[in-house]
Amino acid sequence: MKNFLLACCVLISLVSKAQDPFFTQAFNNPLTLNPANAGNGEMDLRFTAAFKRHWINVPSAMQFAAVGVDKYSKNLHGGVGLLLTNSKEGYLNKTNLSAMYSYMLCLPNARLHLGLQAGVGNRSVNYSKLYFSDQIDNTSIIPGAVSGADMPLNNNKYFADFAAGFLLYYKEGWMFGGGAQHINQPDESLTSNTISKLPMRWFGYMRYKYNLDEEGERYLLPSMILYKQQTSNSFSFGCEYKDARIGIGAWYRGNVNFQNSDAFAVTLSLDLFDRRENDVDRARVGLSYDATTSKLGFSRSAGSGEGTFIWEKLSAKGIRSDERCDADYTMKGTPCPPRF
Repeated sequence: MKNFLLACCVLISLVSKAQDPFFTQAFNNPLTLNPANAGNGEMDLRFTAAFKRHWINVPSAMQFAAVGVDKYSKNLHGGVGLLLTNSKEGYLNKTNLSAMYSYMLCLPNARLHLGLQAGVGNRSVNYSKLYFSDQIDNTSIIPGAVSGADMPLNNNKYFADFAAGFLLYYKEGWMFGGGAQHINQPDESLTSNTISKLPMRWFGYMRYKYNLDEEGERYLLPSMILYKQQTSNSFSFGCEYKDARIGIGAWYRGNVNFQNSDAFAVTLSLDLFDRRENDVDRARVGLSYDATTSKLGFSRSAGSGEGTFIWEKLSAKGIRSDERCDADYTMKGTPCPPRF
């Protein structure tokens, strides 16, 4: 029985080598996308939240959630943030709490953010959702059967986790970002005689702002995002239309060589405060839906749904994003490209 339990734990360790979960509304989840986004809100204080239900028809209830807060500080020449994430995939549960710092540097025609992230993660297994050989007969699961298997002593595994990234705004319309997560490749194994390293995940993205009017109130945002983790990779590209109150986007996600398609997605963002009239508060609600195009199939998965929320506030002594280069004495007089 112990050997059977050990085999299950080894199988769980192998599952960890799959690709990390990620959000369809990546740019509405700035702290999960890149630690260099800490303190990079339009206002100086920002709160974000996101929830994703992956593959709605799959009974394992795969779901991911993230809550973050970040703030710009003139004294730190950048921003600090906290991020709490949780993923539940059937009997697997993972939680991570991270702190991050981003240093901002204004350059001629450019604005550079350099971010570092350090956190602690926890990985555990809900054994009440697993069945062992003494709970199964030749027909199916025995109703009410209780297994005599011994639960492992290290069901909860804690580990350190580090990340780093950069964010560059160039001239009036370009944005580039990239970096690496799980730099230390933490061991997530739940057994003492097995090592299961979480592979480093590389990420990169690019976005361009194309104005549709002279005031810059209506614009298009063609974008692409790339993730690579061990042998897995994901490539997303799409375009959003945005104005002062609404954003609508369409996305395609697959792998780099376009041989394996994953999903088509649509996104909708609603700004609850009109930025043309309100310069101290921002609130945004985002919704997205992924239509599965992988081998799992749309009819079996019913796709994935996601919701996001962003709230920003200008504090009493806060500094807006487009005024920070002039306000920071190390950057005073340097042109500050706008964020978007």
